[in-house]
Amino acid sequence: TADLVLIGVSTGGPRTLEDLLAQLAVDFPAPILVAQHMPARFTSVFAERLNERCPIAVQELAGPTQLKPGRVYIARGDADVTLSLRVNRLTALSTPADARFPWHPSVSRMVASAMSVAAPRRLIAVQLTGMGDDGANEITELRRQGGRTIAEAEETAVIFGMPKEVISRGGATKVLPVHKIAQQLQGWILEPASRS
Repeated sequence: TADLVLIGVSTGGPRTLEDLLAQLAVDFPAPILVAQHMPARFTSVFAERLNERCPIAVQELAGPTQLKPGRVYIARGDADVTLSLRVNRLTALSTPADARFPWHPSVSRMVASAMSVAAPRRLIAVQLTGMGDDGANEITELRRQGGRTIAEAEETAVIFGMPKEVISRGGATKVLPVHKIAQQLQGWILEPASRS
């Protein structure tokens, strides 16, 4: 089982995300939070397009939002996404971009924030195509603390930079082409966390 799936993605992400989300069932049993490097003026349109094309519901993260299973939340561009516990429920917040992080929405900040409010073994992180190393250290730390992680394989990554950085640090539980990630997520979500 898992409380939350975190997805980090940058260059080449829109098509890759669509390919992944299109394979997820409408009743996927955990919420999914996505940090896609993108300007603010594009993220709402992007979320609407994904919502039209994928079985699972997709929305842009606007104000503080209680995360629900079977929903995908796209972090607002030019901002960061952080998590808190409100009335014992995971709540995502669109937070002003932190200048200490070079890319926004920051995968590093999202993963670190999730680990501060949820048990790492109940988190899953996926690093998809993109340049740079946003999220690599935090995803590696998540794995070290018992979380499960996936890095997109070079064969399907438009830009192998971000997944490669996770792999090179030893942060990937699995390295998979994008068309096999949804199935792996479904399997992990339905099995006890301790079996990973």
